[in-house]
Amino acid sequence: MEKEGNILIVDDEFGPRESLRMILKPLYNILTADNGQKALEIIKSSPVDLVTMDLKMQGPQGIDVLREIKKFNSDIEVIIVTGYASLKSAIEGIRYGAFDYIQKPFNVAEILSTINKSMERKKLYSQLKVFLKEIGKLVGLETEVAEIRDKFSDNSGFIDAARLVFNKIAEKNSANKNQINYLEFARLLANTLENRDPYSYDHSGRVNYYTNLIAQKLSMPKKDIADLQVATLLHDIGKIGISNTFIFKEGNLTEIELSIVKKHPEIGALIVEPLQISPLIMSVIRHHHEWYDGNGYPDGLIGEEIPYCARIVAIADAYDAMSSDRPYRKAMSLKDIKDEFSKNAGVQFDPEMVKIFIEILENKNNIIPNKSLIAGEPKFAVG
Repeated sequence: MEKEGNILIVDDEFGPRESLRMILKPLYNILTADNGQKALEIIKSSPVDLVTMDLKMQGPQGIDVLREIKKFNSDIEVIIVTGYASLKSAIEGIRYGAFDYIQKPFNVAEILSTINKSMERKKLYSQLKVFLKEIGKLVGLETEVAEIRDKFSDNSGFIDAARLVFNKIAEKNSANKNQINYLEFARLLANTLENRDPYSYDHSGRVNYYTNLIAQKLSMPKKDIADLQVATLLHDIGKIGISNTFIFKEGNLTEIELSIVKKHPEIGALIVEPLQISPLIMSVIRHHHEWYDGNGYPDGLIGEEIPYCARIVAIADAYDAMSSDRPYRKAMSLKDIKDEFSKNAGVQFDPEMVKIFIEILENKNNIIPNKSLIAGEPKFAVG
């Protein structure tokens, strides 16, 4: 029987490592390592689809190894196998891109189920990459938005590819086989897009998190909050057509480069338009870079002309940008971020929403840890 993939088991204890090897070897090709350094050496020399890893080991600690794995090859799935004492670290590991965690002592059914789900997600990622490559052919860097619209109208291939992926996800995640699970697709798509940039990994997930905090404060209807979840995960889909050269550039973009980057909200809206998603989601994708004073893009909307949910996402998006390290600068401090929001209330951002968001930031339990926000703690930025 052909094996279903290559799994690396990393644990400095022989017993758990050998037990897991015996469980998995009938289904998968198994590699083992008793410390993080050996694990990284294996990953760089052998094909690996998935890693199961303890966090507390001799040598490099699990979180550091996880970050190095994702930096080397973000397509490798990681499952954390951990004792109760390191449960908090396991949850932190998910923020760095781990698929899931399992507590020791593990049972066979649980670990097989988690590994199968992880391998299925990896297959879906591969399908999404084909879909994204198809869109990338249509969205050229020098292509005008009107030309992109014409190309999408004339080419149904990428729409068919999208629907195929949607429906496969729906079959696995929905009792109604005809219902497309947009949230799951959006989550997978966001992860696939952000895997290319170690600095922005899970950017959309964090924007989703902070957007949800604002929405809860505003007592928004559940249906709108559900649509907003999808919208935050898809808000940057238009960046499919933007070169990594611009995304990773140190220093300011030239006027031409900036004009290319500014196309992404319009391109994003065009990409999702044929998929018949809600107007709320469409409005966030198109308008999350509008400014309250009318100096934003793409349409220069002013004040309450800007859709309500786009104003929410604009704040969460800006917060994550300011609070994350980038190739050209370090993350800003929490104090400086608050000052920046106060200074730009009524200029870039809805002033009432700024007040609400600053209240949210006053409660440090609401903040995803970042090395520049937690004084004295040598934490890595989440992204």
